Amino acid sequence: MKDGGPGRWRWPAVAALALAMTLAGTAAPGGAAGSLVPSGALNGASAIPGDPGNDPAAESLMVLTLQAARSGGYAGTLSVTVNGQGGTRSGELRIVHADAGHLVIEAPDPPGPASGSLLVQAGQSRSVGHGPGGSINRGQTVVADDVEPDGSLQQMLGKYRVLLEGGVRVLQRDAKVVRIERRTDHRLVERWTIDATTGLLLRRESYDAGGRVERSIAFTEVQDPYVPTVEDLHRPVQGGPSSPAPQRWLTAGELSRGAKALGMPETLPASYRLESGAILKAGGASVVQFVYTDGLEDVSLFAQPGTMARSGLPASAREVHLRKVAGLAWDGFPRGVAWQDGQRMLTLVGASFTDELTQMANVLPQAPLRRSLRQRVGHLLGWVKGQLP
Repeated sequence: MKDGGPGRWRWPAVAALALAMTLAGTAAPGGAAGSLVPSGALNGASAIPGDPGNDPAAESLMVLTLQAARSGGYAGTLSVTVNGQGGTRSGELRIVHADAGHLVIEAPDPPGPASGSLLVQAGQSRSVGHGPGGSINRGQTVVADDVEPDGSLQQMLGKYRVLLEGGVRVLQRDAKVVRIERRTDHRLVERWTIDATTGLLLRRESYDAGGRVERSIAFTEVQDPYVPTVEDLHRPVQGGPSSPAPQRWLTAGELSRGAKALGMPETLPASYRLESGAILKAGGASVVQFVYTDGLEDVSLFAQPGTMARSGLPASAREVHLRKVAGLAWDGFPRGVAWQDGQRMLTLVGASFTDELTQMANVLPQAPLRRSLRQRVGHLLGWVKGQLP
């Protein structure tokens, strides 16, 4: 990504945003981040269609877990470890959870010094503050009221198979371990360790293509059940005088219109569908973010004016040949692929395996950099400007 001008958004900004998604769950509006459960899977858990490839006991545990994520009140401390770009990063999250729409998460500010951050979810309102006098971000979450009640869970089980691996003792609790693997090649994707009685997700681990633990989020202590107090949930989120313009989530109507205007499909290969979108500032540039989910994992597509350059990407980035242009891809969480589409750059970032990211990139807009595309870029900038507060 080229330094200077509107395209000045180097890789550290992308990595910081993606890691923040993992640690604080800020990428998925409406999700119960502290429950360790993907937001996409929260859109219903009342019924799962039987599947001969799944273990019925594992399916039942998934239902119990998603119900706990929606309504269970608990508080505790989570240990978070991410093995990816830049080595191993770890920290702690302190969470107070009333229900899917009311929670507070205190976390170190990733990456870099642990100056601290605070996320407060109150209904549809979400606020995130970073450190004393640091930036502050406020926005309204998107209410997915037009989604089939059990659609996301069905979506997840259509792509992944769940199997019960056995019982363990965690924090003096009887727990069960559920293995989640990709149906197409039986590749291990995640393991969930679930309280057998309450459904509370005590540990969530995800794996890279080599079967190594890539991310781990686990309770080190927890109070469950827990009834949060008013003081627990109503925490002031403060920012410094130079706080940037807030990130703004798109409404359902804006999401559909924005995706269509920028040529982005509502579904992608590997069973991903468009879930949410936002307008944000990063490195001085106005960036449009679209979040796609397969029911388990989220992938973010960033569109911004500018020119792709290797110097702005991870050192491990390698050239890949896409459908119409050459791109750059990298492994290690968060994985990604970047390429040119005229005078804008598109970047896919997420936990999906590289083969899936490449498939997605090849159905998205691609075009060599040509100065004759000014009108197209002007349309992008005009649309972004119109959406910002």
